[in-house]
Amino acid sequence: MTTIASTNKNSGRLLRSGSAIVAVTESGQHLLKIDGYSHTKDVPTGSDIKSRPFRVGGHNWRISYYPNGLSSAWSGYISIFLQLTNDVPDGVRTQHTFSLLDREGKPVPYFINAGKRIFTGWGTSAFISRDELERSAHLQDDCFTIRCDITVMKEIQTKSIDLGKAVEVPPSDLHGHLGGLLEAGEGADVMFEVDGKTFMAHRCVLMARSPVLHAELSGLTTEESAAAAHGSVAVVRIEDMEAQDFEALLRYIYTDSLPDMKDEGGDAAAMLPDLVAAANRYQMERLRLLCEDKLCQFVNVRTVAIILAFAAEHHCQGLKEACFQFLSDTENLREVFKINGLEHLRESCPSVLEELIAKLTAAP
Repeated sequence: MTTIASTNKNSGRLLRSGSAIVAVTESGQHLLKIDGYSHTKDVPTGSDIKSRPFRVGGHNWRISYYPNGLSSAWSGYISIFLQLTNDVPDGVRTQHTFSLLDREGKPVPYFINAGKRIFTGWGTSAFISRDELERSAHLQDDCFTIRCDITVMKEIQTKSIDLGKAVEVPPSDLHGHLGGLLEAGEGADVMFEVDGKTFMAHRCVLMARSPVLHAELSGLTTEESAAAAHGSVAVVRIEDMEAQDFEALLRYIYTDSLPDMKDEGGDAAAMLPDLVAAANRYQMERLRLLCEDKLCQFVNVRTVAIILAFAAEHHCQGLKEACFQFLSDTENLREVFKINGLEHLRESCPSVLEELIAKLTAAP
């Protein structure tokens, strides 16, 4: 990076400018699933099956899969090549990796790394021997998956850079101040009784954050409002909610954030469905979507049916689609059936089960 500074003799003000030399790259990933491996072995040696086209770095690519090798010298191997399908006279500089994936989608030690200027194609004639693949646990139900990671090196560019403003404005700390106000309870004018515990809060903050709370707190009796105006605290009782859930709800109202969810499977994660219900109850759409997004992380073969039923009951469309997408994978669906996971759906939400079956039968 080159920086130039000069002084304007008339004003004495330092003029600052800067530029950066940037090596621009773009990365992408393509999964090639071989479904029906044994049937691809009928393809003659030297013949390939091409993937669908995909685009990375402004160029079009395909993966060429040779189930019986690139030539007779490699007939006992699977050959794999990355093909550039658009004409580039000077070629394309890339770094790319082919990886065989295990059942969990993680790469295993059968790969080739390459850093080449590709004109037409580049890969390996001996990606993995067929005997080794067929003996491995990575060939499941006559299927396996190859992942291609590709980084395209584009032209080196020179750009102007911002050397910073004279005044640096720090990020907003409103949430920190409001969170501190909640913890200190200073100026609180409403007390909530929830599940045997009490919580102090500020009516103006609550009314600004939830239309339901706005209506409820605006509807306090004349005596309660007059008492609050003279420094007394209005008391509101909340039914059908646990204290820890209401505490998390208050924390979100003041700070726009949820409790730490790092303890996956613990109390914080178990709180998410209750917070979705609270968000619906108090018409707080962003809170509902935030919890919905985090619940998507907990979808697995043991939880998908329960989460799908919950999503349908609480109108969580994004969460429902995430469950449908999970179950569209044949292997996942098979595992769910093994543990009788869809029985819960049949009993609690038959309409959702019907929708799932319709989606799976309509899939190509």
